[in-house]
Amino acid sequence: MRYGYARVSTDEQNLARQRASLALAGCDQVVEEVESGVKARRRLDALLERLHGGDELIVSELDRLGRSTGEAVLLMDELIKRGVQLRVLALPSLDIATNDGRLIADILASLAAHERRRLRERQRQGIAAARSSGRHLGRPQKMNGQQVGEARARLAADEPVPVVARAYGVTPKTLRATLARSNGRAATPARRSA
Repeated sequence: MRYGYARVSTDEQNLARQRASLALAGCDQVVEEVESGVKARRRLDALLERLHGGDELIVSELDRLGRSTGEAVLLMDELIKRGVQLRVLALPSLDIATNDGRLIADILASLAAHERRRLRERQRQGIAAARSSGRHLGRPQKMNGQQVGEARARLAADEPVPVVARAYGVTPKTLRATLARSNGRAATPARRSA
């Protein structure tokens, strides 16, 4: 099936030019979206999920698919791997059914791989910087240091794990894991579960 995708960033912009070019390209279905490239593009995401090998996605320009060239190229690489044909009307030589088009697609796929490596490196650097500044990474902690100390004391006084966990709004499993992380495996009684 031949799908078209048209997007403008604001209500003041007009989809008419994209509609006309997608109609001339013979799209069976056109998905339209008025959404900034910075925000989530729900209709594009839903369309991408529906595409299967042999389908064709047509856009008027490559930047309709992403906020940046890197993002658009990554998406294009994913489509190629899934066997979905991508046609960019502003780039007629990007027809991956031809040798020249495949060469361009291969070059763009290499750029996509480079962009993924750069993103991973930036992510690693960000994580390292956050850790070195003492910031907690991941989900917010369920219990603070004072609560952990109180829970440890209550458990040492033979209060059941589920009762103590409920008092702090966590599950017994979370309580045990929090105590284990906070101070080794000491004082994490598991014997009383009622």
